[in-house]
Amino acid sequence: MTLTTTVGGAASDSYVTLAEWTTYIGLNITQTSMDGHGHDESHEMNLRRAAQWLDSLNWVGIRQYETQALTWPRLTSKYIDGWAINSDTVPQLIKDAQCELAYLLHEGADPWATVTGGAVKATEVSAGPVSTKTEYANFRETPRYVGVMAMLKPYLKAGAGQVRTVRG
Repeated sequence: MTLTTTVGGAASDSYVTLAEWTTYIGLNITQTSMDGHGHDESHEMNLRRAAQWLDSLNWVGIRQYETQALTWPRLTSKYIDGWAINSDTVPQLIKDAQCELAYLLHEGADPWATVTGGAVKATEVSAGPVSTKTEYANFRETPRYVGVMAMLKPYLKAGAGQVRTVRG
């Protein structure tokens, strides 16, 4: 199914076209051709999934149009490098981040992976000069997409992507 990339469209499902993604990958990531070979459908699916992940983030401003399917374009008073964000376009860094994430999905990354802590392997507790030690087996970390988040940082609300800690 062909991607729909109309800016602010009610049926849009991607910020970039397959051709834009292929060009981006060829210029920035690998010179191995991503064209054809029966993979266009999976590349389009990865672009849709990348757009869905981007839309789950906490962006500055509000949607430009009530009926738009995707999160961008947005109305905001925030300035990036001294310039207002154009309310009728999708910033190039958002598009680049979608391309990067779609490539990571192509390579097997899963931003929606269920991450659980490993089982407790050993616990040690002492009462005299207080000591405690807990060792985990098969511990897994939360996947982080540092390059993608760096591209998006100017457009995210302060603290987006961070977990709030509350002491009780």
